[in-house]
Amino acid sequence: MFKKIFCFINGINHDLRLLSLKKSGIFSIVFLILGIFSWIIGGRTDRVTIYYIFPRLALPLGCAFLIWALSFAMCGFIFGAVLYGCEKYKRQYAQKIAILVAIMYLFTLCVYPLFFGAMSSILTFFTLLLSLLFCFLAIASAVKIYSLWTIILSIHFLWLLYNAFLALAFAFVN
Repeated sequence: MFKKIFCFINGINHDLRLLSLKKSGIFSIVFLILGIFSWIIGGRTDRVTIYYIFPRLALPLGCAFLIWALSFAMCGFIFGAVLYGCEKYKRQYAQKIAILVAIMYLFTLCVYPLFFGAMSSILTFFTLLLSLLFCFLAIASAVKIYSLWTIILSIHFLWLLYNAFLALAFAFVN
C-alpha cells in the first residue's frame, strides 16, 4: 500500500517536472477567454432569475461565475500540460487525452448559452451529461500515465456532476 502511495506521489512530481508552464498558461488564458465569450453570447442572467425558481442547492451567481471561470482556465491548463508535457513515447496517449478534454470543453461551452440564453434546463442537462461522459473518458485515459491531471480532471468531473444535478433540479422545480 505504501508503495502505491509513493508511486502516486512520484507520478505527481513527474507530471510537475514535465510541465510546460508557459504553454499551459497560454492555453489556460485562451480557454478562459473562450468561456467568457460564451457568457457574452449566452446573454444576461436577469431573465432566468425572473422566470425560474432557484433550488436550494444553487450557488449564488457570482460564486458560480467564479468557479466556472476557474473551471475553464483549468481545462485549458490541463489541455496544454497534457499536450506539451509528456515524453515522446507517450505522445499518442497524450493526444487522445487532449482531444477528449477539448471535446468535453466544447460541450461545457454550450452550457451557459443553453441555460441562460435559450432557458432550456433539460438541454443543458443533456449537454452536461455529454460533457461528463467525455470527462470520464479523459480520466480513464489519463489515469494510466498522469497522476496530477487525473486528480484535477476528477475535481472538474465533480463540478460538472453538480451542475448536471442542478440543471435537472431546475427542470423539476420549474
